[in-house]
Amino acid sequence: MDKWKDCKNMLIIRLDNMGDLIMNNAALQQIKANMPHCKITLLASEMAIPIIPFLGTVDAYIQYDAPWMKLSNQDSAARTEALVANIKEKQFDSCIIFNVYSQNPMAAILLAYLAGIPKRAAYMRENPYSLLTHWVPDKEPLFQVKHQITRDLELVKYLGISHLSSCLPTLKMPSGRLSIFLPKPDLKRVILNYDVSEEKRRIPIEVARELLEKLLGLNFQVVLVGKENNGYLRSCSSVDSSPKLVNLIGKTSVRDLLLVVQQADAVITVNTGVAHISCALQRPTLVLYAQTNPQHIPWLRDSDFILYPVSPSARSKNTINIFVDKQNRDSKIVPLTTAVILKKFQALLGRSGPKKELLEEDG
Repeated sequence: MDKWKDCKNMLIIRLDNMGDLIMNNAALQQIKANMPHCKITLLASEMAIPIIPFLGTVDAYIQYDAPWMKLSNQDSAARTEALVANIKEKQFDSCIIFNVYSQNPMAAILLAYLAGIPKRAAYMRENPYSLLTHWVPDKEPLFQVKHQITRDLELVKYLGISHLSSCLPTLKMPSGRLSIFLPKPDLKRVILNYDVSEEKRRIPIEVARELLEKLLGLNFQVVLVGKENNGYLRSCSSVDSSPKLVNLIGKTSVRDLLLVVQQADAVITVNTGVAHISCALQRPTLVLYAQTNPQHIPWLRDSDFILYPVSPSARSKNTINIFVDKQNRDSKIVPLTTAVILKKFQALLGRSGPKKELLEEDG
């Protein structure tokens, strides 16, 4: 099997979070479309696994929380040794390792090498020599920065699996109805998400409260979503009750979240998996984007973002991210205020489909 397109049993390694995996689905869709007889097994973290049934591209998965990744759980050395044996037993004929430019893929490459997978491909900044059979020298971010979707697609293109460098990921919608009650609105429905795993991506509480109050005053039905109703999220809502406010924080599975987002007129969210779910479902999306990874900005045509600064103490210690931050320190970064958010949101609604004007505030 000299050609990658002849492979029948492929391991995909993607070890980060749900949003990264959703973006990666563009490349997985190309693999599936061009290699319909190939079984695709995904090595993924616990954080990403809930979205797998809705990718439409993965036949099986193995959970592994890599100790070299920034994850809430991390597997032990013994678990890693057992993983290598498990991978070897499955007799994969090929492996593609996907990563972002700030992640060193060497440990994941070594997993595939130790498991004896004959074809192994990845981006790598340094020469991996025999650890990879197909090495793509990583030019990011020293010479260029590409969107993560493009980066993944170009790796698949390099291997001769696909000829596309540009296409957008989609998600497979679940069947059936919502398992939770969502009142039908007479107003435009906006999903509002402040929940994010990294504290540095949390927006200021006072901005979060004011934005919620303004959206309700502008006659939107606002649906709050999030994984769990922690103290920060409770502080972000100063509204005790309103017929226009629906609080679903801690109440939605990933399946329900997909259905809720699909039924929304627009989504405002911090930089997390909800942003990529919304883009995949083609909902007008505004992302409140902390000064972090520029290659993950929202990618739908009807999307926009506000890049705002984070405090120096909260910024990444990764030297690659520091390098990128210095290159883009002052470009497009603006203070995060409710006025800035609403102006961007109005412009987004104005250009997505029929013209939609914000209503005057009540009273």
